[in-house]
Amino acid sequence: MSIKRLRISKKNDDDSPGWLTTFNDLITLLMVFFVLIFTMGSVDTQMFKDFQYGLQTGLGILDEGSQVSIAVKDSRQDPDKIELLAQAEGEVEAVDEQEVVDEQESASPIDEALKDLTDEPGIDVRYSNQGAHITFEDFLLFDFGKADINPGGLAFLDKMATLIHKIPHSVRVEGHTDNVPIHTARFPSNWELSIARAVSVVKYIAGSGKINPQRLSAVGYGETRPLVANDSAVHRTRNRRVEIVIATEG
Repeated sequence: MSIKRLRISKKNDDDSPGWLTTFNDLITLLMVFFVLIFTMGSVDTQMFKDFQYGLQTGLGILDEGSQVSIAVKDSRQDPDKIELLAQAEGEVEAVDEQEVVDEQESASPIDEALKDLTDEPGIDVRYSNQGAHITFEDFLLFDFGKADINPGGLAFLDKMATLIHKIPHSVRVEGHTDNVPIHTARFPSNWELSIARAVSVVKYIAGSGKINPQRLSAVGYGETRPLVANDSAVHRTRNRRVEIVIATEG
């Protein structure tokens, strides 16, 4: 009798539906899922990622090709740290903006004033440890061997007077010549010619009424400070010049 019952029980197990096993697996996975959801506040991020992979793999048995995506946010991030990071980023942005403003405000008034002269023909602008040097080739201001400012040169000097009026520095006007000797009643040598040209420029700028004469000075160097060798007509032309030095140093 017992043997017969054993055979019947075995037969019932073999006849159970095949989907029941899969259904049991699903129920088990769902239960694990809800347990993990309940405890997610204390679950490590990496652990949750491992669970995501296992869940995707398990559910892939039921519906091939389908996957479950779970977004995990690390709840361990300290809110105070987040606020501090936001404040730090805001301070960095504020510093960057202030640096831009400081750079704009620190732009040299000389640079602003001279930017319109750099493209003028016959005018050269350079800087040294003494300050800004604005060089006029002599033909812009004077006729050859003369110290009287020609009509065309007056327009340039009007611009210079306006420029100098905008900045507070002292101004020195330098006269320079080439090495070709000059012997006239007015100019026995290049020394006198260079000094007379510098004085003519100073007097005109001071006479504009815009500049305090105490800020101005004149000096003549003759042929002693050439820019280039006096070995050609082109080079001698460069050496015949008037330099206006805006003394930002010393």
